[in-house]
Amino acid sequence: MRLVAGRYAISAELGRGGMGVVWRAEDQVLGRPVALKELATPPGTNLERVMREARTAGRLNDPGVVTVYDVVSEHGATFIVMELVVAPTLADVVGREGALANDRVAALGLQVLSALESAHRAGIVHRDVKPSNIMVLPGDRVKLADFGIARAMDDPGLTQTGGVMGSPGYMAPELFAGAGPAPASDLWSLGATLFHAAEGRAPFQRTTTAATLHAIMYDQPVLERCRGPLADAVRGLLTQSTSDRLTASGVRGLLETARTAITDSPTQAVDPASLPTIVFEPVTAKVAAPSPTTVDWDRPRKKRLPLVLAGVAAAVVVALGAIFLLKPSAQTPVAAAGVTSEQSSAPSKTTSPSHKKSSAPPSTSASALPGASSAATPPPSSSSAGEKPDPAKVPLTRFHHPEGGHFSGTKKVGPPAGFTKEGVFGSLVATAEPGTRKLFACKVKDQKDWFSSTDQSGKCEGQQALGLLGYLYANPPSWAAARALYRCNAGASHFDSLDAGCEGKTKEFLMGYVVS
Repeated sequence: MRLVAGRYAISAELGRGGMGVVWRAEDQVLGRPVALKELATPPGTNLERVMREARTAGRLNDPGVVTVYDVVSEHGATFIVMELVVAPTLADVVGREGALANDRVAALGLQVLSALESAHRAGIVHRDVKPSNIMVLPGDRVKLADFGIARAMDDPGLTQTGGVMGSPGYMAPELFAGAGPAPASDLWSLGATLFHAAEGRAPFQRTTTAATLHAIMYDQPVLERCRGPLADAVRGLLTQSTSDRLTASGVRGLLETARTAITDSPTQAVDPASLPTIVFEPVTAKVAAPSPTTVDWDRPRKKRLPLVLAGVAAAVVVALGAIFLLKPSAQTPVAAAGVTSEQSSAPSKTTSPSHKKSSAPPSTSASALPGASSAATPPPSSSSAGEKPDPAKVPLTRFHHPEGGHFSGTKKVGPPAGFTKEGVFGSLVATAEPGTRKLFACKVKDQKDWFSSTDQSGKCEGQQALGLLGYLYANPPSWAAARALYRCNAGASHFDSLDAGCEGKTKEFLMGYVVS
């Protein structure tokens, strides 16, 4: 039997994760069961700070918080002694039951919100609010675990290959730009957690970590099951601008309303055989022609507030280190800190100084780029007064270099010397329209690697900006045929493609839609 600090007798392992191992133990002084978290402290961790933060968290006295009893350090190991809570996490509940009812999500969210408010009043930021840190007890009572521990581990002196503490899918965008943890970042994480509970999935989860981070910084959550005041709460919390994000008091009112809202009655199945047969006699009648429908195309839509974070892309590069590493050595493959087999959203530098033809997508004739057949079917023509005027467009063309590189250009930003035309993707719009985003031509510094970027700051994710190509639609417009445009990675270079499979190479993310 292992004895810690002369009083905590370890009896069994309860679980383990990136931050350490949790043991079941017995406090032999007070005669009570406890959970003992043995922290995995990386080299360079300020242990004194870890203990100070944990002791601060121990001062919290809230029924919605897993209580911290003690913190001890011996033989080079640090242990957090906590209240033993034997219950599934919210992640377990959603995994077992699927998406939860809106009123239930609101009730759970109110308890988590109360715990966060108590902490914020005490000057403590959780830093890692997520479904797997929320324990759901019988009667749907909630306890938030790991208070202060993630914050304690987030020391600027850490040298984890530039790693950032926390769970990327639930972290606020400003944290990736180098901002310190704050109550507003906890509220973003609460919004992501509520989304997960109501929708059954993480709000910005993508196929790669790079694409997930891009979505967190630029995309809006797509709600399918979440409705009414709960949907308003989630959208208000998942706002990239901290100044426009819902406050704790604002979200409380919405959650209170959602908790008491009357849910829709379940649909009842009816046996068709039990229904009476009704015979209708044919009736001939004149029907007035419908009046033309006028569509208010000029009505301004509510624009997304841009993420005003100075140097977002460059800060992401610094914060995420190997995830966005742009200069790996020739012998070392690119790898994400703590994440394997994940692709970077910033352009990856080559792992070999030479450009291999086999790594680039095949050269294509100008008449048919891969994926061109996947264009959406255009709507039927109409001469009604509501038809939208055709905006000024600029064709987006893919060019190919004999050494293997690709470049996407328009008349605004033409290709560098040596490139030949392959084909036209479709068109960008020349000026900003509702629902569009900027598309820039960029180049990886000191490399023959050109790429397109939707970094709205115009800084090309910390690389060399060549110019504004035009404007992509974030979603397919209703007035024209549209094609999805993807950014792809061939290993030695980047390229754009209409093919969702990136012509057999690595897909980084969907940039937007070009029109015909």
